[in-house]
Amino acid sequence: MIHVKKDCNNPPAELTDSKWSNIKLDVLTNSDHSAKSKCYRDTTLNELVKLYSNKCACCERSRGEELQIDHYRPKKARNNKDTTYNHLGYYWLTYEWSNLIPLCSSCNQAKSNYFPLKDNDKRITNHLHRYANQAIRLYIYENPLFINPEIDTKPERHFKYLPNGEVKGRTIEGKTMVKFYKLNSRTKKRERRGIIKEYILDIRKALYRYYNSNENNEYLRGSLDTIFEKIIENGKTDKPLSLMHDYIRRFFDKFIENQFKPNMQDRLITLFKDYQNKWSK
Repeated sequence: MIHVKKDCNNPPAELTDSKWSNIKLDVLTNSDHSAKSKCYRDTTLNELVKLYSNKCACCERSRGEELQIDHYRPKKARNNKDTTYNHLGYYWLTYEWSNLIPLCSSCNQAKSNYFPLKDNDKRITNHLHRYANQAIRLYIYENPLFINPEIDTKPERHFKYLPNGEVKGRTIEGKTMVKFYKLNSRTKKRERRGIIKEYILDIRKALYRYYNSNENNEYLRGSLDTIFEKIIENGKTDKPLSLMHDYIRRFFDKFIENQFKPNMQDRLITLFKDYQNKWSK
């Protein structure tokens, strides 16, 4: 998860069109607070996909137009036998631009209508509360355990990535996100592990060619630089799984180097550091 800047005071024009006025009023007055998905989905999907660079707001996997509109604070109440996470729903935020984020189907299904807080007594239960429609103040007041990537300017501090493809929570918020969004599901973990393995395989091929042919040092350096460039480029915030790639860059020894024989490790880490030095200038 990475920070995304959204101008919450400038929603898509279609979302604020007066034709939706009665629908928006209904969600406040209807006893069941029922909503019309076309009003918030069809009017915001394209903007959110663009804003999030085609990525899921949580797992950062690229999903493009397959992304779904999620309500960060669930619009529907939760009323289960296990009352631990029950709430009355945030119906009044159904059509609020500040409450809409894009999630992949996996994260969206896993999250469902959970919304745990550090202190459940702080939960706001209706639209009349003084902070009900103020995204940042509401976030601070309720102190949720789900991170909002549009409000938390450093969501990366809550997570760490491991060479086996797992993601771990570093804070109670991070641990809660990993659990409820199922960030270590078989599919998500396999995708991350596959990317790491591909880098290792590409580097191994380059080293094998060098040690089993007449290729010179500069050819090896060029081959590896191409791979290093890919790692660093994919760490940019508009790229899929950018936070994981940043971990690969910062902890190259743990993710990549230690997968090779000792006689190759020194050479590999030296070439990677040389490339990083050139890249940072």
